[in-house]
Amino acid sequence: MRRLTRDRTSFFFDGGQEPAISVEQGESVVVETQDAHSGTITGPEIVYETLDDVMARIGGANPVTGPISVDGVRAGDCVQVHIERVEGAPVTGFGYMNTTPTLHPSFKAETVICHRSGDRVAVPTARGPVMVPCRPFVGTIGVAPAGEPVLSFRQGTAILGNVDLPDVRAGSTVVLRAAVDGALVSLGDAHLAQGDAEIHRSAIECQADVVLNITRSTPEEVGFSGLPQVNTTRAWGSVSPGPGHLEDLVRAAYDDLARRLRHTGRFSLAEAYRLLGAVGTVRVGQVVPPVYSAMAAIDRRYVRGC
Repeated sequence: MRRLTRDRTSFFFDGGQEPAISVEQGESVVVETQDAHSGTITGPEIVYETLDDVMARIGGANPVTGPISVDGVRAGDCVQVHIERVEGAPVTGFGYMNTTPTLHPSFKAETVICHRSGDRVAVPTARGPVMVPCRPFVGTIGVAPAGEPVLSFRQGTAILGNVDLPDVRAGSTVVLRAAVDGALVSLGDAHLAQGDAEIHRSAIECQADVVLNITRSTPEEVGFSGLPQVNTTRAWGSVSPGPGHLEDLVRAAYDDLARRLRHTGRFSLAEAYRLLGAVGTVRVGQVVPPVYSAMAAIDRRYVRGC
């Protein structure tokens, strides 16, 4: 299996960038990702005060590995990025959290190291570590835009980007519409664990080794209705990345999912909204100014069971 190493990172989704690797459709490849601070945090003594501090000292945030060009993909096609495995902190064995005064003015800036232990992660406290489930996922993933490059810290419906959805994990498939030939997929910013909304403004950040394969499809085949999709064997999800108010993002995600349900031919649009009103769910990826994200989802059994 070929490997794309974590020294092939950038701070942009960029349609003019040369591919770091070209893959055949369905070819499994290991993508090594860097953490949100480009591997500079090696211990609690490395502290960043603000996002501006990060940008000034490193040159950007949330570096992405890539881009990956997919053979046979043309602009306008959809790509299905199948995530086979996510191994969090494969080198260091730990992740970290950054507490800053932007979370609360009474807080001092500090870095807390969170060690991985099997399928759990230790979150330090004054009374000893609290062990939480290790659930690694990819926080930032997207395709290159056709126009100007976009910072990998940002997000948008045309690229996806930094949405920090824990559902982008092993077993999920991210569906994106290519804006340039080859799609030019890039990813990074993995987390060992994160609660909904990334309310601390920093999840348990880590490097990762991600095994994935990418296939081409048409928008018609995947029922693409305008927003990126995150699908699993259990559920369909439509993702609405910012910018925008969270309530508008939730509504946009549900609107997209309703259109996807209508596309199956099993429901009218009104029936789709009624079904979502009864059993739809919402996952908030983040409320971390200036980035926000929401995903509306429905269990596949409600789609199959009609």
